[in-house]
Amino acid sequence: MPVLTGQFRVSMLAVSVMCGQHLCGQQGGIEFKAQLLLQQPGGKAGGKQEEFSKQARPGPEKVLLLRVMADQECLASVAGFTRDGQLVYGVPEIVQLSANVIKAMPVSKKWTFNGTEQLAEMDLVVADPKSFEFRTYSDLVGKMSRPGLSDEVRQAQAGAIREWIDTRLRSGTTAQNYSVKENPVQVGGVVRGDGLPGPSIPVPAQKTTILRIRIQ
Repeated sequence: MPVLTGQFRVSMLAVSVMCGQHLCGQQGGIEFKAQLLLQQPGGKAGGKQEEFSKQARPGPEKVLLLRVMADQECLASVAGFTRDGQLVYGVPEIVQLSANVIKAMPVSKKWTFNGTEQLAEMDLVVADPKSFEFRTYSDLVGKMSRPGLSDEVRQAQAGAIREWIDTRLRSGTTAQNYSVKENPVQVGGVVRGDGLPGPSIPVPAQKTTILRIRIQ
């Protein structure tokens, strides 16, 4: 029978610890980060970006961007609302995120910030791909995408999405608030390997977390 040397035992122990940490990370859910940016004309490149702050004001050609990143594959979607619960920016996108890759949202549309939107809040929905409750949200979004819907039905679907989000925001384990900075901080156009600033947002395994970003 072969004899294990001390060095081999240490190597096996290191592998076991690494595997254990990997499994713990998977069982512990997803760590997610988000950074809301305001993009506006100006600067050497013809436009500048700064982190959204309480000093931000709407204006011509201003747009909002959300940088997101997760340590595991997950699903993300953003629904914007007015104070009276009207959906802003139309049907919310559902985006699949790869692990440890920074992605900018929205992907296929533009979030204008000129003041006519009356945007009051943006709700970021982040889900484990195995989340059963996220399927309900996805179904609600899918129904809004059907062609030929009347304005009444479309408005009812938007109300159902808002109700679904508000219900989950009442949960202490899957509800978070985005910390809007007091003053703007200018950022570069590209975030490199250091990731995104700010605290991580936990998404429990097979669950969905809501991050509310208050604009007004």
